[in-house]
Amino acid sequence: MKRLFTVITLLSLSACGGTMQGGYEAYLAKKGVTAPVTSEQFPHCHGYGCHHVANVKLSKAGWRTIEKPFRKVKTAAEERAAIAASIALFEQAVGKLTGTDEDRGGTYVEVGVLQHDCVDESINTTIYLALLEQRKTLKFHTTGTPTARIFITSGALGPHQTAVIRETESGMAFAVDSWFHDNGTAPEIVPMDKWIHGWRP
Repeated sequence: MKRLFTVITLLSLSACGGTMQGGYEAYLAKKGVTAPVTSEQFPHCHGYGCHHVANVKLSKAGWRTIEKPFRKVKTAAEERAAIAASIALFEQAVGKLTGTDEDRGGTYVEVGVLQHDCVDESINTTIYLALLEQRKTLKFHTTGTPTARIFITSGALGPHQTAVIRETESGMAFAVDSWFHDNGTAPEIVPMDKWIHGWRP
């Protein structure tokens, strides 16, 4: 029984799982993403587990498009909707630049170095959120550290990982999960207490 528990634990910490310690910057460094995350140029992971990293630069017009959903935001709930729309626009723009625009939702629907698993997705989404925060586009949320759930607690098969935002006023955490859908589709944003227990669309 003890051996079985050890095996289950090791499996839960592999692939799309893992313990997230420190801020998102420390997590990115742990994954080998050491390039600066700035508006001028930022890294983009693909190929499962961030085994491949491309450097991306967006035009001024591209930034205007990505930030357009935030123009009329007045509440935290409206900002979460804007974040979902903006992440979709990020994926569309970055996908065209990196060749990952045909990434399919999930991990094994299609395979190849231009596809993403949940590690790639959560890192990329975290980078997009950090950029929005750096540019002071976010008014009601901050960028969290990617968080994993394991099948022992979630009731789902296999571990899974997501990007995270935290509402500034309430401190409430939300999963920002783009793994479920094809590239360029708005991610799911749900309360972390639901997501961690196996939520899926």
